[in-house]
Amino acid sequence: MILSPDLRFHHVGLACRRLEVEKRAHELLGYTVEGEPFSDPVQKVDGLFMVHGPMRVELLAPASEDSPLQDYLRRGIRLYHEAFETPDLRASIAALEAGGARLVTGPVTAVAFGGREIAFLMLRSMSLVELIQSETT
Repeated sequence: MILSPDLRFHHVGLACRRLEVEKRAHELLGYTVEGEPFSDPVQKVDGLFMVHGPMRVELLAPASEDSPLQDYLRRGIRLYHEAFETPDLRASIAALEAGGARLVTGPVTAVAFGGREIAFLMLRSMSLVELIQSETT
């Protein structure tokens, strides 16, 4: 039996072509902006977080033609990833890999999380998961 890593849901990432258009659509649903928009040159994305009660979405648009989001958008995929915070990023990566997940990116620092490390893994189901190192207390 594989032990599940200590994960806490953080957000769902949605791919979009233009942040402002997606932001307005989510405002119609009652979402409000959380924090400032950001650009991440490592991930090659521009992003914005929005919340609605306990739900958080990360709206992501390609920052360049070689952004990994371009392929998702070309294929019509909008639900990009699920994200989880973890107190031990490397242990969580190892646990997911032991369960058959494949490390896609990272660990790398992320602008959206104040320089905390993140990693992306592809599950056997072909779902992309982002792990975010929890803030130290």
